[in-house]
Amino acid sequence: MSLPPAVLIFPGPALPLLQNMPLAEPVQRNYAVAIPSQLYYPFSETVCLQLSRQQAVPIDVTVTLQSRAGNETLITQSISQLTFFHCTSFQVPHPVGNPDEVAFIIITVLEANSEFQKKQKVLITHADKKTFIQTDKPVYKPGQIGMDRMPSLVRERAVLRPRNRE
Repeated sequence: MSLPPAVLIFPGPALPLLQNMPLAEPVQRNYAVAIPSQLYYPFSETVCLQLSRQQAVPIDVTVTLQSRAGNETLITQSISQLTFFHCTSFQVPHPVGNPDEVAFIIITVLEANSEFQKKQKVLITHADKKTFIQTDKPVYKPGQIGMDRMPSLVRERAVLRPRNRE
């Protein structure tokens, strides 16, 4: 059994670069974007943004998935609170390439006099097709009769039927 892929969390301070304006103390913003490091097509995934700061100055934050198929804006928010948390789901785009594609998650923070941007790689891949067979217990002894689930197309419920394994 394989472990799920790691989740990318790229936290960091975003310090404004104000030209011709001396600052007594830099404005500190801490942010974290959480997203799986491997995205599986054709499923949906979730991305989360958390932001905390010391001053309630309005800022615009955008989180974008940049791939060969095009750019998809995942989160776009105008934030004036000191702390902010938001999660959203998105459809993973088809990977352009055989069979995987390296894409980028880009976070952009815009303030009145500054802009901060960070880029992180993610892998977009096709999901493996797997078959799952559910039985009534995990292990059978030789010659033991078991029950398996067979979906009924006539009635919308699962039907249990005995099965003799010879």
